[in-house]
Amino acid sequence: MTHESSGGHPEVLHTPSARSIREVVFGVNDGLVSITGLVVGVTASHLSARQILVAGLAATVAATVAMGLGAYLSTSAQNEYFQAEWDREMREVHEVPDEERREVEVILRQKGFTPEEARTFTARLMADKRQWVDFMMKEELGIMVEGLDNPWKTAGIMALAVLAGSLPPILPYVFLPDPSRALRWAVGLAMATAFGLGVAKARVARGTWWKSGVQFVAVAAAAIVFGILLGRLFGTITAA
Repeated sequence: MTHESSGGHPEVLHTPSARSIREVVFGVNDGLVSITGLVVGVTASHLSARQILVAGLAATVAATVAMGLGAYLSTSAQNEYFQAEWDREMREVHEVPDEERREVEVILRQKGFTPEEARTFTARLMADKRQWVDFMMKEELGIMVEGLDNPWKTAGIMALAVLAGSLPPILPYVFLPDPSRALRWAVGLAMATAFGLGVAKARVARGTWWKSGVQFVAVAAAAIVFGILLGRLFGTITAA
């Protein structure tokens, strides 16, 4: 989302929703790559379209649930760590305020403040202990307290992203009874989805759209190659 600045330059509005790009990209790419590799592998092992569809759906459900729960647990663990660090900083502000004050002044001096400016700024900061602790969290530990993620929201976004990425390579097996024909469509849809995901990521990150698209296609292509190799190996083993 953009708007025109006073100088006539388009500026990007930094919205909180843009932070979800991590879960979206990771989830869609994980679902796309893993399920594409799976359907390519099982098709190469000469299973029927119905068997491939059942395997793909089972893997999709498992991946969606696992990634969603994993995102919930990792986000919760991160938030607990951040909260523990915040509590520790608050204790230090109460127990050793002089030491914490000196740390603030050192940080400000390193940023180019004069000694007098650093003392003035620190005195104002010390008037609000919560603001003081937030400052130390950001400058000393690199933690943005206001940036804590909601575990359930993160889990939901991740699960939906994995599901969205998993569907393109298995949809052809729903409508096409011929596994070979369905595979061609699955690979085509997977490549198109990977390229689109790369372009979307580039738009958010303001990168080069075609480079990002090619990068994601390369990852999906690698999954296809591994899927073919493993599928042929599986087929050889089961035929023996």
